[in-house]
Amino acid sequence: MYKALRISLIGLTVLILFSCDVSNHAPITTFKDQTEKLHAIIEKTSAEQFANQNYQSLSFSELKVYKPEAFVQLDSMYRIKKEYLDNNDLRGLKQSGIEDLIPGYRAAAQEKIHEVQYEIEHLFQTSTADSIKVYHSFFLFDYKDSLISVTPFYNFRIANEHKDLYYAYQFDYHFVTNRDLIASTAELEFLNFFKQREVQLIGEAELQSFMDHTMKVMETARKVQTMDFRQLSRSLAINHFKSSNKEIVIEQFGTLYVIEEGDFIQAYELTIEWTDEQKIMNTSTFTFSPYLEIINVETNIK
Repeated sequence: MYKALRISLIGLTVLILFSCDVSNHAPITTFKDQTEKLHAIIEKTSAEQFANQNYQSLSFSELKVYKPEAFVQLDSMYRIKKEYLDNNDLRGLKQSGIEDLIPGYRAAAQEKIHEVQYEIEHLFQTSTADSIKVYHSFFLFDYKDSLISVTPFYNFRIANEHKDLYYAYQFDYHFVTNRDLIASTAELEFLNFFKQREVQLIGEAELQSFMDHTMKVMETARKVQTMDFRQLSRSLAINHFKSSNKEIVIEQFGTLYVIEEGDFIQAYELTIEWTDEQKIMNTSTFTFSPYLEIINVETNIK
């Protein structure tokens, strides 16, 4: 994707070079140089905005370019020319007339250069004694690399005790054990599954509670050293019992059942038999969301 983006910027880069009064000995600004410059502006702006809040830059999205149709047409001309050159077809290039057309397209694009804008999403955090706050914001620049606007997108908090788990979640690190390993395919699928739900909840009040839950599921996965939903559901159910401060003895775990509608999982159900302090047998049926959130517990005396 990075390579494709570089190619799409050829027309724009060439036009900017031709539109500026650059001496023969001036260094040429590369795409990497420009991106690093924009990142530096973003970090400086954010650090000033969140002064005394322990700002820390985490990552950036790929650079997105908004450009008028004139630039799209110019890019197309350069792309066709590049194909001829890649195929070493100089005769075909000459017969195509592309070289004669490019100056006209470049002039048309020059008239619209003020409409070119760049956008980068910035992920960063601030911190307090008990938590970090994670922000997603969009930074918009004009073609001269001047910052036009900053648009906050969404944010949430992560308890300090789960900070390392969040970094594993965000950057696809191994998390099931404390060993320094590369994330497995199963871990990456697990993380992607929860990230998709995060995106779905952007702008919703439930996002914060879902991120809290995600960290707790990851913490549970690390404790039992597996991402198997059967084991995780049992551990989460045990944690639920512990939170009620009841002295119970679990007698038997049932099978984790999948409730489906069409090809989509709607919920999971797990039945647990347990005895209370009076030695009375009870049966609790836990209903979990597809993300293992406990959405209902129904208990009956057996």
